[in-house]
Amino acid sequence: MRKNLVFVFLIALFATASAGVRTVYTINDRWKFCPGSPFDAQNIGADDSSWETVNIPHTWNNLDGDDEIPGYYRGPAWYRKSIFVDESRENQSAVIVFEGANQVVELYVNGLYVGKHIGGYTRFNFDISRFLNYGKKNVFAIKVDNGYDPNIPPLSADFTFYGGIYRDVYLMFVDKVHLATNDYASSGVYICTPEVTEKKAVVEITSLVSNDTDSPVEIILENKICDATGKEVKSLRTNLKIASRTTETGIQKKIIIDNPLLWDIDNPHRYQVYTRVYDKKGDVLYDEVSNPLGLRWFEFDPERGFFLNGKPRKLVGNNRHQDYLAKGNALRDEMHVRDILLMKQMGSNFLRVSHYPQDPVIMEMCDKLGIVTSVEIPVVNAVTDTPEFLENSVNMVKEMIRQDFNRPSVMIWGYMNEILLRRPRTDEDFLKSYYPVVEKTARTLENTIRKEDPSRYTMMAYHNAPDLYERAHLTEIPMIMGWNLYQGWYEPDIDEFQRLLDRAHDKYKGKVLLVTEYGPGVDPRLHSYKPERFDFSQEYGIIYHRHYLREMMARPFIAGFTMWNLNDFYSESRIDAVPHVNNKGVTGLDRERKDTYLFYEASLGNKDVLRIGNREWKNRGGVVNTVENTCVQSVPVFSDYPVVELYVNGKSIGSKKCEENIAFFDVPFVNGENVVEAVARKNGKELRDMIRIDFKLIPDDLKNGDVPFTEMNVMLGSPRYFEDRTAEMIWIPEQPYKPGSWGYIGGEPYRRKTGFGSMLGSDIDIFGTDNNPIFQTQRTGLEAFKADVPDGEYSVYLYWAELDTDKKKESLVYNLGADTENGGYSKRTFGLEINGNPVMDKVDIAEDYGFGCAVIQKFIVNVNDGKGLTVGFKRIEGEPILNAIRIYKNY
Repeated sequence: MRKNLVFVFLIALFATASAGVRTVYTINDRWKFCPGSPFDAQNIGADDSSWETVNIPHTWNNLDGDDEIPGYYRGPAWYRKSIFVDESRENQSAVIVFEGANQVVELYVNGLYVGKHIGGYTRFNFDISRFLNYGKKNVFAIKVDNGYDPNIPPLSADFTFYGGIYRDVYLMFVDKVHLATNDYASSGVYICTPEVTEKKAVVEITSLVSNDTDSPVEIILENKICDATGKEVKSLRTNLKIASRTTETGIQKKIIIDNPLLWDIDNPHRYQVYTRVYDKKGDVLYDEVSNPLGLRWFEFDPERGFFLNGKPRKLVGNNRHQDYLAKGNALRDEMHVRDILLMKQMGSNFLRVSHYPQDPVIMEMCDKLGIVTSVEIPVVNAVTDTPEFLENSVNMVKEMIRQDFNRPSVMIWGYMNEILLRRPRTDEDFLKSYYPVVEKTARTLENTIRKEDPSRYTMMAYHNAPDLYERAHLTEIPMIMGWNLYQGWYEPDIDEFQRLLDRAHDKYKGKVLLVTEYGPGVDPRLHSYKPERFDFSQEYGIIYHRHYLREMMARPFIAGFTMWNLNDFYSESRIDAVPHVNNKGVTGLDRERKDTYLFYEASLGNKDVLRIGNREWKNRGGVVNTVENTCVQSVPVFSDYPVVELYVNGKSIGSKKCEENIAFFDVPFVNGENVVEAVARKNGKELRDMIRIDFKLIPDDLKNGDVPFTEMNVMLGSPRYFEDRTAEMIWIPEQPYKPGSWGYIGGEPYRRKTGFGSMLGSDIDIFGTDNNPIFQTQRTGLEAFKADVPDGEYSVYLYWAELDTDKKKESLVYNLGADTENGGYSKRTFGLEINGNPVMDKVDIAEDYGFGCAVIQKFIVNVNDGKGLTVGFKRIEGEPILNAIRIYKNY
């Protein structure tokens, strides 16, 4: 009996000693959601029975930002949920924590207004203790509004401003005496490392402690530092007295750690700091939080680049947007985790968290994996000259810094991106007053950052208009200059890139230089053996990235660079090859690894990499071009081994040296399945990679019985291949007609005129299709398309879209002058005949269907007497056009 009493006593003592430890859990599931402003939505008795049921993370723009209707819903919406709170929580402080909601949030609990938060990309919380009914259900009503507000950055940007509660929401219960939750949603603990060497580290810890009771309290504040194994390294205690209803600061200085284990890119050792609040006797634990501690020192040198722990390191990495296919920005934690793992696998050691703070899981992964980070607030393109805009920007800076202050991976704070790209007006009278406003905003943010955190560097990112930034004095302000450069994509001369780097180095003496953005658009469905800028082919992507990587690595004064972007992301105003998507990512919206990803994976120091390129191009095709009735096409192989051997269908086609980590092989594809295997050997170690490809051979001589004709799908005016993955079809480039074969007769490829010369095809959205590239090129003025197919019955599909328009086309500022010039449409009508038989007297695509609409017309045709197939065009007014043709043999 005595033993039982002792046991019960010990349980009670343990319960008392730990009763105050905070409890934190998500409340993500089964919220009621309604867009708009339903009447009385904040009230307890509001009828939400007909509202949609959603789970958080949630955005209401995951689909309407990617449809064919211009624009997407920006405005208010409501979330409601009833949550039971146990009466045992009544003696604790209750807090609701939002990791991110875009962009203005108003919270009501049980019909009462709690508070408001402005800004869509940082964490925030509300103390809801006095609003709760304990032992009962409580109605939470949350208004979220992503509508445009000139006082809230970002004002505009090349990404979609999703509305919703798109990151986790928590309830947190803490003792009335606790580590502060009211300091910009930080942990309430700030760790500084004013001195770090290989022999000694000095740590300073500042802790904010809140007393929510009506009486003063005496406490013991403890900080315990443990290494990665959990072993205690240091422990300090301080006595504090805290007045009622106040927050006090406890500072513990000059905590010495001898022979510290350093946080480094290759070995990111993290200590853990446990901050605890006890009663004055040290018997009762009121509260506890933990924070990472990375011991490292770093510097940027204008001539020699970046140094971490005294050693030079080239920072090589990515920008990252928080989008995913059909999900918008509402991603689960594990999807964020995967993105940083993808970066690490690729060889990245640097992440520019652009253009806004992201999910805490992102920062945790960078700490764990040794990825240096730059984090920035979303002041993009332009500023507003109001006190409210400046105040909101300053608040965002403070939230960003205090929430990620303890991250060992963070070494740069950013605050402006291409801020002069979208000046509200360009007349001289306006600019004379606008530039000083921008400068004032920049200096205020710079000064705020340096006051909040003097240990890290500041950065601003500019577009290629240095004269504008100099005029506004913006090149003088930050410690690091970031340059977003796209020569060879938006601008025609790719060699201008390295000339710009050298000029910046000569001109801005003493300034640290980073290349903060670069990259071409790549649609992995598109391929070309005549690659050119703005063709969105995998092949041009490799040309571009090889050039940029070579030039940046050759210049020590370029401290680092971040490609644009880790992943494709939604930008509703964009068109390009994939509408509403910026596809400059080295992975796709679904994280498909493009060839550009494979190139960096093999180039950035990873060990034992062997990857066959174009690995997702599984439905290929082409014209027979050998006497063996095969089609030879180039296949890249990426490796950090010096030599690669390639086997095709079990037979070696030889070995090649890897130049800049790529070997190109001419592969003879046969009709049907092809097995391609790469082998690399070094120092007794062997690597292998294999892919399977379904290849559709098209005979050059259409009556060649060795390769029977079944179908051909040809894009006119285009040198590209396009894989329709939904139908598992391959579209091939056009060719001129020659007897016995097939091709076009007459005409010329459609090329759009831009501010930097002409480019392939059109950049307009094609309505009614997901296969824009098929319709974005065409041959104009053609006389006929002829194919000397064998006798039989055929389905002939003609593909049209009117690419010119009689309306003024609004330029997209992010294309930096590479937009199509306005105008250009002149009325066109033509007749159509097949094998001499008139089938359409008057074709007028614009009048019958409108501009930029996909049109497919199918004709059933009998071919006999060995005459083959001829689709003829009869000019009536203007130039006949054809975008693509599909010829399919029925019988």
